[in-house]
Amino acid sequence: MPRPCCEGCDRTVRSAAKILKRKTVDRQRPRRHHGVWQQSQAAHRLRELGRSRKSIAGIVVLSIVAVLSMGALNSRPASASDFRVLSPKASDFPQHVDWVTVCFVTKRAPDDPIIFPGQPGKSHDHTFSGSLAINPNSTANELLHSQTNCRNSGDKSSYWMPTLLINGQPRLPYQVRAYYRAGTPDTTKLRPIPFGLKIVAGNAMATSPQSSQIAGFQCRIAGKGAIVKKQALPPQCGSEALFEMSVRFPNCWDGKNLDSADHRSHMSYAVNYKCDPAHPVQIPQLTLAERFAPGTTSATITLASMNSPLTLHADFFNAWDPRSMDALMKYCIYAHVFCEDVTDRRMPPGMTTTTPGGPLPTTSTTAPATSSTVMPSHDHHSSGGH
Repeated sequence: MPRPCCEGCDRTVRSAAKILKRKTVDRQRPRRHHGVWQQSQAAHRLRELGRSRKSIAGIVVLSIVAVLSMGALNSRPASASDFRVLSPKASDFPQHVDWVTVCFVTKRAPDDPIIFPGQPGKSHDHTFSGSLAINPNSTANELLHSQTNCRNSGDKSSYWMPTLLINGQPRLPYQVRAYYRAGTPDTTKLRPIPFGLKIVAGNAMATSPQSSQIAGFQCRIAGKGAIVKKQALPPQCGSEALFEMSVRFPNCWDGKNLDSADHRSHMSYAVNYKCDPAHPVQIPQLTLAERFAPGTTSATITLASMNSPLTLHADFFNAWDPRSMDALMKYCIYAHVFCEDVTDRRMPPGMTTTTPGGPLPTTSTTAPATSSTVMPSHDHHSSGGH
């Protein structure tokens, strides 16, 4: 659970209470000196104590006000200026028409709910993030009604990648980032990712370097971007840059199946922003990235899949609250907004909650070619790596 914003207030009050207690000890009965009660000195000390108590009380009040003000600033909703509307002519369009969900590790397990459903312990070790309920028997509806550790409470999905090994020992990322990008200049063609969709990307059996356009590694300086661009093999990042491994998922869906026998045939990658006839429904393109602390690359890096650095891959089980995804499509993708991190406290203009109310749409094991989402009118488009 997040810490309350007034935790600092509690510490301030406790500290002030200790000071008051020490001061109160001084308020003793007047002492006898040579048989004479020193009433004047005692009265003077009591007056000083009274002034001291008033000063401390004032400090407490000011401290609480300051902490509350800082908390209000830290938790304030993002302003419109925090979100950049991109013109279709901009150099970073449509790459930066997106939103990002930040999640954290939930567990490690030799499971794969997509490749080996209902078969615990059948897979190599994976590192899971997002849903706290994921297991080999999970259904999308179960995830939807369970807890998540993502900063966007509407994201009940589960994400997993092969566990990173450093000298053969597991190493967990400090943060997992899920990038949802438009992936096409014509955002009117995009549909929300269907609820319950399962996608696998990358090759867990690779014996030669994969395309870094799909799966790869890079070095980044927080707030400054990549200092070593994404490449097929793990680079040396030194002691200051964080290490990141990321996988880009296919973004064209066949419009019918939430999964397939080989877990790949129902999806494909767009070419020149266009989907092929067998996969006509274009959805936002997901890139999953795990970030590791600086210094991670100082030893031998492999993955739990075949104990090799070549086998990077990732799985996605979509359990987004459909109402939340509809809102993100409307206020980020269709509106051509560079939303970046969207959390329960940071939302684009027009979006007031990550967990909209109202009844959930009916879900099933198969999905229609179109979503129940109401597509935006064209006036949403009037303004405008991984």
